[in-house]
Amino acid sequence: MTRLAITSMYANPIHPGHIECLSLSLEHADELWVIVNNDRQAEMKRWVKSFQDEQFRVAVVEALKPVDRAFLSIDQDGSVCASLAHLIAEAKASGKYSEIIFTKWGDRFASEIPEAVLLRSEWVRIVDGLGAKTHNSSDMIKRVQSKADEADLDKKLAALPKDITDGRYLEVGNRPWGVYYVMEDSPLYKVKKLVVNPGHRLSLQSHEHRSEHWVVVSGVATVDLRHPDFMHTEQLRMFHPNEWCHIPQGHLHRLANTGSGPLVIVEVQCGTYTGEDDIRRYDDDFGRK
Repeated sequence: MTRLAITSMYANPIHPGHIECLSLSLEHADELWVIVNNDRQAEMKRWVKSFQDEQFRVAVVEALKPVDRAFLSIDQDGSVCASLAHLIAEAKASGKYSEIIFTKWGDRFASEIPEAVLLRSEWVRIVDGLGAKTHNSSDMIKRVQSKADEADLDKKLAALPKDITDGRYLEVGNRPWGVYYVMEDSPLYKVKKLVVNPGHRLSLQSHEHRSEHWVVVSGVATVDLRHPDFMHTEQLRMFHPNEWCHIPQGHLHRLANTGSGPLVIVEVQCGTYTGEDDIRRYDDDFGRK
């Protein structure tokens, strides 16, 4: 009887970390199927169009030596639950496989993935931690973005104290008000570090699908937090290091740095969706909509 491993990836683009996961997956199975996330999912993850289109990515993955089959995801959210249900049913119906496992590399673990409930109900074992997260698609994509934007980001990072910029991050982004770092990204939450330049502030905004928790690390944060029923009334409060502020879902809020040095905030987003497009802006110093 044959052991089947199923895994998933964006492969947007493919990098050595993916190859390592595929090779290690075959140490636990005889056959490997790979779910390739579709273009809609890739755009939801990065908030830009897929770096390489879905058919191209499927063809590349299927050509890799460890892969027996590449399957384009049929899911419309950030998970591969529907794709997994389809493939598991197909594998079981074939009667070919003695065991089905689901493998994940070092960026996500069994307790974190949204597919865990489905896999447990199907008696599919999860094998996680297959390879270290030594490469990152976000960083690779950033290198081919606008040179002017990249130069501006590099200039901002060079001006910040080293103890602020040191660390390992999933993504580093440039904004008119400063820089943000994505430290962790899960289907149910996201952790970011925001560095707001002196004299700058974010837009007045609200979120439909998430709440946020801000912890001040350094600097003084001036926060405008408004209940939807009082959205036209400015309500300011100042927060110092080691103080925190809860932003309820749907409330209008704005973060400002009125001090002379960088303001550093750790932001934890919690909700059913933490995408950058879940932002409704009411006012913005930089003309963004």
